[in-house]
Amino acid sequence: MTGAGITFAGPLARGAFAAPTASYDDGSTTIPDGLVGEPERVIIVGAGWAGLTAANALRNAGVYHVVLEGRDRIGGRAHTVDLDGVPIDLGCSWIHDPIGNPMTTFADQVGVARRNADHIADAATYRMWDARLDRELTSTEKLTALFHGASFVFTEAAGIAAELGTTASFYDGAQAYLDHHGLDGDARRQAEFAMRALSELSENYPWTKLSLDQAVHRDLLYTGGLGVWPVGGYERLYHAMAGPEPVLLSHHVEAIERSRDGVTVHAVIRGVSGRRRVSFQGSHVIVAVPLGVLKSRRGIRFIPPLPRAKVASIKRVGFGRIEKVAMRFDEAFWADALHTHIVHISSRPPFRLPLWVDVDRISGEPALVVFSAGPDAKRIHALGPRAALEMTLARLSDILGYGVPRPRAWHVTDWQGSPYTRGGYTATALGASPDDFDALAEPVDGRVLFCGEHTHRHRYAHADGAMTTGIREAKRLLQSAAVTLSAE
Repeated sequence: MTGAGITFAGPLARGAFAAPTASYDDGSTTIPDGLVGEPERVIIVGAGWAGLTAANALRNAGVYHVVLEGRDRIGGRAHTVDLDGVPIDLGCSWIHDPIGNPMTTFADQVGVARRNADHIADAATYRMWDARLDRELTSTEKLTALFHGASFVFTEAAGIAAELGTTASFYDGAQAYLDHHGLDGDARRQAEFAMRALSELSENYPWTKLSLDQAVHRDLLYTGGLGVWPVGGYERLYHAMAGPEPVLLSHHVEAIERSRDGVTVHAVIRGVSGRRRVSFQGSHVIVAVPLGVLKSRRGIRFIPPLPRAKVASIKRVGFGRIEKVAMRFDEAFWADALHTHIVHISSRPPFRLPLWVDVDRISGEPALVVFSAGPDAKRIHALGPRAALEMTLARLSDILGYGVPRPRAWHVTDWQGSPYTRGGYTATALGASPDDFDALAEPVDGRVLFCGEHTHRHRYAHADGAMTTGIREAKRLLQSAAVTLSAE
């Protein structure tokens, strides 16, 4: 991958001064094949990381293109909002594994500094609340639970996966570990929670359906741990990637029709004056929408239908759920010398609002972002935003033991309800294999190209994975070993 990562000396890593353009590849100098015809007019469906990156490269190469986006904004699953002066990322937050990561390279190119946001390093100051016991865990209990969670995921999972075989789930592996170590009672329940958090929370998918074997053999390519937050939020990066791109917003793509000579994209423009149908003709189309949209029966229709093998891979690969409750307060009343982030072991259901990230700890702003993933995210979404906020505040009051103030500003996400996402991000589902990710990336008839995090066999579920696949498809269209990206 062109460009080196950075190392960190202290809580804040400063971005390099901005460079107007830089060369990037997708981790390889190989030129992707499978293209038919010259890229005379390219239609890009989706203005998330993948689509914006592809558009940036095509713009710099002088290739005529148009970007269609169903939302009234750019960024896709990257979405930074202002909560009364505090920038909060409602979608992707971290640059995970930042050393050697192209997103780090781009942040340097833009001149965006990063803050160390590896909250796992703050384990000693977690406030770990056990709702069944109605108390905070002691230091010994907390560290024991976290030790078993880390020992399973990072040390013993590979050996257990080899013993249990390819049909074993994360849950199966965790039970084998707990049995092997003779854990029972509250100690077992607390250790099991830590294991579930390190799998289901990070993968946004039920841990009973997560492939243990695929997860332990995944190569994340880069290093640096949980990672960093861009100062000011991800919007500084995706706006720089978009640059002067004239994205056509509120264009809901309904169908993509392909022929021997090109493609036609059918869309509906949704505005204050009603709905209007339009069509765009081009030589090629890049489909840069989330896997959830491809899975949905109400998603994009392909005419003629996609090949059966690609449809089968779309069905096999998992697509999870995630929601966040973001709250900005007057002060960080939950924090003191011994407490920062909150880990919540609920009683019924056993996994509800499990992680509360202390934004004050990371960036000095009095805010909490509460993460909900997998089945829990489905339940949170069903409540609706107001009820989800009230329940979150009630849990915070239970944890702290006193009535808590109302937030000055708040936001509850709706990724599952959005027709342009329909969930969270890709997961290592049982029954799928890395070959399915390659199948999702394959062009159809040389005219319909695909990118997005779900088309990267290593960096799926990462914003940099989406960015890299945008580079890959631009390379395919340009028949080039690398592309030029600008930061504007």
